[in-house]
Amino acid sequence: MSIDRKEQGTTRQSILQLLRRHGQMTAQELSDALCIGAVGVRQHLAMLDRDGLVQIAGLRRSVGRPSHLYMLTAEAEERFPKRYDRIALDLISFVAESGGSSAVEAIFTRRREMLALAMRPRLVGRPRAEQVAALAAILVEQGYMCEYEQLTDGSFMLTEYNCPVDCIARQHPQLCSQEIRLYEDLIGAPIVREATIAQGGHCCRYHIPA
Repeated sequence: MSIDRKEQGTTRQSILQLLRRHGQMTAQELSDALCIGAVGVRQHLAMLDRDGLVQIAGLRRSVGRPSHLYMLTAEAEERFPKRYDRIALDLISFVAESGGSSAVEAIFTRRREMLALAMRPRLVGRPRAEQVAALAAILVEQGYMCEYEQLTDGSFMLTEYNCPVDCIARQHPQLCSQEIRLYEDLIGAPIVREATIAQGGHCCRYHIPA
């Protein structure tokens, strides 16, 4: 059973790679490329469609019955390797060389201000528990594996088990400093950071007062 699942996963990954390479393909074209039956390919396509990774792009009309054309969804595109981290680090290094640490600090400050402007409407005027819940939900949307709990004294512990910008934070600690300032601005209270991934912890942990 585990071997069958592995083979199915490999076939579906091959379908995604073919669609990434060719843009749009029919089930028969995928069948020919993979050397497996068209019926089996359609079953895999149905599963990929269910998972939101492929979609029907249109019809290819030729002699006989028209064939559906399949293409990747935006969600599937995110599964392919990206190097945004390298570009971001290169750009920040260039700013540091040109304008010094103050220029880098200005970039992160402006980023914090923009994030606060976008996030504040979801927290403003709410009780503390709702603020923390909203902040955690926003962080999840931004790619953090984030959760929170309310402690017995009424305070909260917000934990991030991954950091989407970890590669930058490790080289530019100003980013972490701006992050806690952002959370304090949104919550409206001082926050204690008890651990950070950038400094070797397995998570980032924030203690938020009641």
